[in-house]
Amino acid sequence: MNRLETALGSALMFGAVFGISAAASADELIVGHSSLPAGLGNPYLDTSHSGGFVFGTVYDRLTISDKTGPKAGMLISWSVDANDKTKWTMKLRPGVKFHNGNDFNATDVANMLNWLASDVGKVAASGVARNTQRLVGGEVIDDLTVRVISDRPDPLMPAILGVIKVIDWEHMQDVTFEGYGKNPNGTGPYKTISWDNDSVVVGKNASGWRAGKIDQVTFKFIPELAARVNAFESDQIHIGFQLVADNRARIEAAGGRLQINPGTAISVLHFYQNKEGPLADVRVRRALNYGVNMQQFVDITMGGLTNTTGQPGTSSINGWQADIQPYPYDPDKARALLAEAGYGDGLKIIGESVTAQGDWKDIVQFVSADLEKIGVEFVVNAITLPDLIARVRDTSKFGDASIFSFNYGSEPTMDIMRSINGLHSCNSFPKWTCFPEIQDTIKAANEEFDPAIRATHLAKIAHYYHDQAASLFLFDSVDMDAVKNNVVDYKPVNRMINWDEVAIN
Repeated sequence: MNRLETALGSALMFGAVFGISAAASADELIVGHSSLPAGLGNPYLDTSHSGGFVFGTVYDRLTISDKTGPKAGMLISWSVDANDKTKWTMKLRPGVKFHNGNDFNATDVANMLNWLASDVGKVAASGVARNTQRLVGGEVIDDLTVRVISDRPDPLMPAILGVIKVIDWEHMQDVTFEGYGKNPNGTGPYKTISWDNDSVVVGKNASGWRAGKIDQVTFKFIPELAARVNAFESDQIHIGFQLVADNRARIEAAGGRLQINPGTAISVLHFYQNKEGPLADVRVRRALNYGVNMQQFVDITMGGLTNTTGQPGTSSINGWQADIQPYPYDPDKARALLAEAGYGDGLKIIGESVTAQGDWKDIVQFVSADLEKIGVEFVVNAITLPDLIARVRDTSKFGDASIFSFNYGSEPTMDIMRSINGLHSCNSFPKWTCFPEIQDTIKAANEEFDPAIRATHLAKIAHYYHDQAASLFLFDSVDMDAVKNNVVDYKPVNRMINWDEVAIN
């Protein structure tokens, strides 16, 4: 079967499975996505970027941050108690209703904060709770004012609260936390019509505080990259998430554009450093970094659309260091380090990757080929995003794998400490990375309110993670989406899509 027959077959199959006509309705936007949220419509069961793209239609965040700090979301102002910096007074956005008509007020926020700080909440919503480790709880001051309490001074608290998507506490008591996924209720520009593992359909929240402009948005689960491209070419979808640079010509020929949206994370093959094995040795970790020509991959496969990196954050976030350079490609040095570490005769490493997303299939193939040149056999098993989320919650599920596709994300704080605190340090939930020598500096950075002093701590941390080769550093992440030319005002910023402004001409 030739490539044209394959493409036509995939497109026809997509239409048959989902029953979507080639000429989509003008009042419906259809999105092809590689992975729908793992917990259906419950935003506390999936904190991935992929899940966030969908949740952004239905839910609002407490705050929204950029490199300069937090901005108003459902919280519109905040101040720390000068005499007790573990206490913050925060004001809520007035006049907002949930999709079911209930009022949004301080009770919703305080109860959710208290639940997240409880033993039950820390387990049930572990993906959120790993970002709110310092949270003690909340107190209602009045209908639109809440006091937020932490166990120690935390200058990032308003930004950290951006991980919390506002849900109706009263509604959760009726449907239960487990049932919220099938009964979503938020304050966002769209409200749920249906939500299952294959598709999500949301309709315009016409009376919302920020209403959508399209009658209906439909997300379709299309896990394979080739199938998303075929669906776009056959006019089955208006937007295809997480494409690659090689798709540009086909997208443009199909009446669309490959839209490049700078990400908020760096992509890495992360090392499970904190367990026995070769990757516990910094010489091996450095060797793997020297052994991969990531600049060649970025230039050729990604069309030079991003930058290689060697630190735990992108230039768009706080804590990025201009003087930290990526590891240069030096296979001779890589072989010497491996020999020094006792692996001169070769080394086999098992890895896992969510290969259906973006460039990951190409990345692991390229990395495997380069590592083979320095005597390392890199065997990669393909997993799904829900598989990866399950491993984050229970690291024993990694089994023999000691490298996995991952990132250093920065949402919601847009600060390098978000990932380090939540995922990549001794105090994190998974603890796959643990460098005791830098923990005092991490603690100091987490408690310092003076920006200049805190900046010196962040610099020390970033340099340490580079020097220790905490990951096989790859590149600054970018999102590449296929967008039909009749879709206007689609302008994601910091991996948050402006769903209230997107329209179809």
